[in-house]
Amino acid sequence: MHLLVPLHGIGTRHDLPLPFSFVVVGAALALVISFVVLFFAWRRPRYLEPGGTELPRLTRIVDSAAFRLAARLVVLAVYAWAALALFAGKDLLTNPVFGFVFAWMWVGLVPLSLLLGAFWRVTNPLRSIHRGLCAVARTDPRVGLVELPPGVGIWPAAVTLFAFGWLELVQPNRTTLSVLQLWAVAWVVVVVVGAVVFGSRWIAAADPFETYASVVAQLSPWHRVRGQLRLVNPLAGLNHWRPPPGSAAVVSVLLGSTAFDSFANTTWWIQTVQSSDTSSVVWATAGLLLMILIVLASFSLAAAWMARYGRDRSLPATEYPRRMAGSLVPIAVGYAVAHYTTLLVIEGQRTAINLSDPLGRGWNVFGSAGMGVNSAIYDHVTAIAVVQLLAIVSGHILGIVAAHEKSLALLPTRSALAGQWPMLLVMVCYTCAGVILLFSP
Repeated sequence: MHLLVPLHGIGTRHDLPLPFSFVVVGAALALVISFVVLFFAWRRPRYLEPGGTELPRLTRIVDSAAFRLAARLVVLAVYAWAALALFAGKDLLTNPVFGFVFAWMWVGLVPLSLLLGAFWRVTNPLRSIHRGLCAVARTDPRVGLVELPPGVGIWPAAVTLFAFGWLELVQPNRTTLSVLQLWAVAWVVVVVVGAVVFGSRWIAAADPFETYASVVAQLSPWHRVRGQLRLVNPLAGLNHWRPPPGSAAVVSVLLGSTAFDSFANTTWWIQTVQSSDTSSVVWATAGLLLMILIVLASFSLAAAWMARYGRDRSLPATEYPRRMAGSLVPIAVGYAVAHYTTLLVIEGQRTAINLSDPLGRGWNVFGSAGMGVNSAIYDHVTAIAVVQLLAIVSGHILGIVAAHEKSLALLPTRSALAGQWPMLLVMVCYTCAGVILLFSP
């Protein structure tokens, strides 16, 4: 039994204000028109520097030892409470740990990272555990037994993100305590033991939640520039990001897994899997992997095309997908908003209610146990469908803007159109596919 029903599907094509074919064509035209306007009106890079407003007082507060310690302790306490439910609670769907993992931890990271910036790197409970172990051993948390090669980047996180996607979308009995306990222990061991071996840089390289939060935070208005917090234009902050190796793979996993989540709920997929003699787990694993590879291959080829016209002829084609990875971030955020907002609203409430009684003993620790879930969102299906559509289209338009800005730095003006048209084609295909999958019957 799956606790988290596909709540992103409560808006259907029948709830859209226009005929579905008009919506798909209109979404594609919106991207093409946006690109044409950008090409003629935006001929030089505008975000070579993040700019923004310096906030020295806020920087001093955020960087103070007391503030950081308090933030770490609060987050660590929240996770300890969830761990209590995971390892000592009852194996029932009323156990709050399921909603905590799939709604709060996963979906909730998106709005939190947009609102608070790179907060997760500071408050990550696994960093707190690793720091505590190093304090006991009297060692520097930054130094491990083996030096992690710089080229590793965040490639390990692409693997751990795929593993979490597999847990969420494929793993049988994923809402049973035994399964979730196994995955939780694996997560802690891989990240914390890896940090002991390679130093704290391993956490940024391998923790799926920190990597996800860090990628989304590139669209936050809060950025650090030369050690100071600034309030900046999110697109300027995104352009200032220097994606580490593996960034294109990470964002492709995020996009591909979300796309597969929608695809796996289509009538065609359900009927195909049910009529096959092959295990549904094999089908789902292959489908998830294939969807991610489609995103990664199409984006990488479109980005690599730019090498034919690049300013720096010594820059290999394989480097362009990493340089352009930031253009996928707004699309990933738009997909997350479109697919999972309703899930976060409903299951987020349910989790908050059940957290008052983590062991299922009739407790009411936070006074929420007697509350009910406000499901008024179900009364506005047309509004939900419109928001879903706008989230996807807006994410892609911002992605085109980000890609165009980055392309201007990589391509000479005379070759800008020739170098960018494959990327435009790919993003139009992503938009149409995203709308079709989201509203498929």
